[in-house]
Amino acid sequence: MKSIITIIAILGLSMLNTAQKTINHNSIESSDTATSCSLTVDIVGLDSDDGTIQVAIYNSEGTWLSKRFLGLTSKIKDGKATVTFTDVPKGIYGISTYQDENDNNKLDTRIFGIPSEPYASSRGAKGMFGPPKWKDAKFEVIESTHNEVIKY
Repeated sequence: MKSIITIIAILGLSMLNTAQKTINHNSIESSDTATSCSLTVDIVGLDSDDGTIQVAIYNSEGTWLSKRFLGLTSKIKDGKATVTFTDVPKGIYGISTYQDENDNNKLDTRIFGIPSEPYASSRGAKGMFGPPKWKDAKFEVIESTHNEVIKY
């Protein structure tokens, strides 16, 4: 009889413990639902207002400069342009931009793939004998609004 009461007590405590874990898990999820942000990118220092600015956001090192996560285009005025991405999930990103001077929707290149149109990346990342590296361009978005300035 004593062993039956002990087993019932253990089962009861086990179910109570499971219920508490479920409640805690759900409360963590519900407090973490505000996961999207507004990300504004200000591009400054352009030498001309020719063409448009192409802005691409990348969300991993594996896709950096090969498969964009989000992209927008903006007109240039007085050497500046601004784009705002909405509903961006919080996380780590890198931005690459280029001035599409002839509006052909691609980054024109010279021999050996060297860009012939102006380009820049987040955090001032510059390439040395190749494109900028993810580790130099990445930044974290954790607030509901985030602003990045890219200088040409």
